[in-house]
Amino acid sequence: MAWLALVLTLLLEQVRPLPAGNPVYVAVWSLAEAAERKLNAGRRQHGLYAWLLLVVGAAVVAWVLHAMLAALSWAVALAFNVAVLYFTLGFRQFSHHYTEIQNALDAGDLQAARHRLSSWKRSIDPSFNAADLDGTELVRQAVEHGLLLSQRHVFGVLFWFVLLPGPAGAIAYRLSDYLARAWNRPRGDGLAPDAFGHFARDAFSWIDWLPARLTAFAFAIVGDFEGTIDCWRRVSAACREPLGPDARTLILGAASGALGTRVMSAAEAARYFGDADGTPLAEPAVPTLRSVVGLVWRALLLWLALLLLLTVVAWLS
Repeated sequence: MAWLALVLTLLLEQVRPLPAGNPVYVAVWSLAEAAERKLNAGRRQHGLYAWLLLVVGAAVVAWVLHAMLAALSWAVALAFNVAVLYFTLGFRQFSHHYTEIQNALDAGDLQAARHRLSSWKRSIDPSFNAADLDGTELVRQAVEHGLLLSQRHVFGVLFWFVLLPGPAGAIAYRLSDYLARAWNRPRGDGLAPDAFGHFARDAFSWIDWLPARLTAFAFAIVGDFEGTIDCWRRVSAACREPLGPDARTLILGAASGALGTRVMSAAEAARYFGDADGTPLAEPAVPTLRSVVGLVWRALLLWLALLLLLTVVAWLS
């Protein structure tokens, strides 16, 4: 059922993409704001309580509801899974931005491409402004942003949807991602956020640890394997954390190797790939946008093929 739900959701999203201002997203934003406003006393433990209430509570409710629907009919449970995935898994939520930026650059309209990138990234960083970016850096930042969103909207959701029963995993992952950002955003007075959001930030880094590594491995399979492994090894060697590089660094490093193109900033690339003995990386250009979409699609199809194989084996056993 999981494989069928994923395929149906992807087809539905291609036909009718989910609008950014849909009522479900607005409700989640309002709920997160209310929880922070009522429970935030500036301490980490209060953020822990709020996180458990929202993330674990929502996952448990989804699991119970799915179990009740499955007892009635598998078709109703499948429809529920598709409905939840439609609001949590979104390939088109980043791929169409690529198309808009790519079309603007193909037409030689750098100003329009800057405007589209600014509009896209301001949903995450309201202060972002692409007005001064040249073509190379604009493409690189679009690639970076799209790769990170593909992890948060596609691969991470897919992993937890398959791992946990029903749609509980997909809901828990997307809520964790949103709260990690919403509760750690800069304050209006310019001061750093207080400790309330620290647990949400750390929790999402733990939740995303394994899915990020599976995504990086998928990039290696469907891209340049040797280049991906070399870049993975280099970012890991430069990381002093006991669990290795964070999800962002790992995914960008692996994608750099898979594409043979620098998708990190110049400073980061110099830090990780500065010596002459590593995999040579080309500078990002307009065709890189197509290459990234292709890389993500191939990785997604690889995951779906593996899930289908496991499903068939389970049916036959």
